[in-house]
Amino acid sequence: MGKKNLNIKLPEAMLDELEIIRRERSQQEGRRVSRNSLIEEAVEKYVTAAEKFLEGLFQEGNLKPDQPYQISVREFLGRHTDDRISMMTPGGYVDLDKAQTERLLSGQMVKAHPGCREDFRDAPAEELLPQSVLSAHLRDGVWQLLTDIECGTETVRTVCYDTEDIWKSRELAKQFFLRAMAACEGSEKERYTNIYMKLMMGMTDCDDSEV
Repeated sequence: MGKKNLNIKLPEAMLDELEIIRRERSQQEGRRVSRNSLIEEAVEKYVTAAEKFLEGLFQEGNLKPDQPYQISVREFLGRHTDDRISMMTPGGYVDLDKAQTERLLSGQMVKAHPGCREDFRDAPAEELLPQSVLSAHLRDGVWQLLTDIECGTETVRTVCYDTEDIWKSRELAKQFFLRAMAACEGSEKERYTNIYMKLMMGMTDCDDSEV
């Protein structure tokens, strides 16, 4: 790190401690040690420690440089037990308050719906908790989650315009048909949308007929 004026404002108490350290270091080294050099030294140590910490994460497999870190629904709920959560899952929408989150984490069922709150189904904990959180956004005090089964653990079949494709993961199929929906209009877009909605509903055999 090159020598430069860091221009960092520190609290008075910290400045007093820094001055004590500066005097001690000056006596030890037999020369005047500047306050700025001590701050610069501390910054260098912090950056080095941060780099080693990240390297450790990569080596342990917790993070990989070429892909984003994802956590499971179980992990996310464990960190946000007091929050309201709305999940969009392959099996439908799941709305949770604190009591329902605790119920799900204890292994009990909760309710899911396909978008119409009058049509509920039981969603077991073993279905929801292992899913990966693909995105999480806090809006108006509610966490909005998009979840899916772990990428690569399930193959799906799609049929569009009588053309059959087998996808090695649901996520890859969803990405393809989402882009296709955005790139066209009219009846073609409706076909792609029908398949995409079936993929979102957790179906493994999805054609372009109306949902």
